[in-house]
Amino acid sequence: MIPSAEAIFLRAQQVWMQRTVPRYESFRIACDQTFLSDRCAPDDTVQFTVRTSDGRTFAVTLPSATAPSRVLLHGGYITGPDGTPLGFYRALPQQPGAITPPVPPNMTQDPFLPTIATVNVVSRAYEITLVGTERVEGYECDHLRLRPLSDPERFALRELWVDEPSGNVVQLVYAHNFGNGWGTVSYRFAPQGAGAAWSIVHIEANAPAEHVASDLDDISFPVAMPDVDFQP
Repeated sequence: MIPSAEAIFLRAQQVWMQRTVPRYESFRIACDQTFLSDRCAPDDTVQFTVRTSDGRTFAVTLPSATAPSRVLLHGGYITGPDGTPLGFYRALPQQPGAITPPVPPNMTQDPFLPTIATVNVVSRAYEITLVGTERVEGYECDHLRLRPLSDPERFALRELWVDEPSGNVVQLVYAHNFGNGWGTVSYRFAPQGAGAAWSIVHIEANAPAEHVASDLDDISFPVAMPDVDFQP
């Protein structure tokens, strides 16, 4: 029996919420694809390390033959191509008495989690259609199209590609207001590292007047980092 679009969505939701969230994630990206571009030299590559409990980030340029590495960011927050949010990190469970950090000023809440994290939201948030089966980066995926039934800005998801065997989300598309009009942002995911933690590996922004895409390279999950690296 072929599962319904809603059943595929619900399974993807459950798998998503069970994903491993490493304490730190590190990756490299071209500096000119981030909001730090005005601090970089041409062709600089930046190593970002994100503390996933609160999204704070430490960023340093990679050394080159002509310049040493430089620290660009202590405990700030990052954006992706054309200012798209990289708010894809879930907060780890808080210790008793801990203060929950506020939403970073230049990161939106994860556009996926608020709309997919609650089972009873499905029937009233979206009309979900199964477009068909497509192969994405080697994964056989169910392609879902989502139409918000109300509040399209809050319920921003528009498309999902869900790996049929595992239920993992391989790709998603959500609507984003770029200030000069609405466009879309696409995230592609793949398992990374020894623990095969699913992580964003590609970001693509289709703004009203611009198309920007970037890969996240050399993704790793450091076991520990000095706290001072994340102090603003």
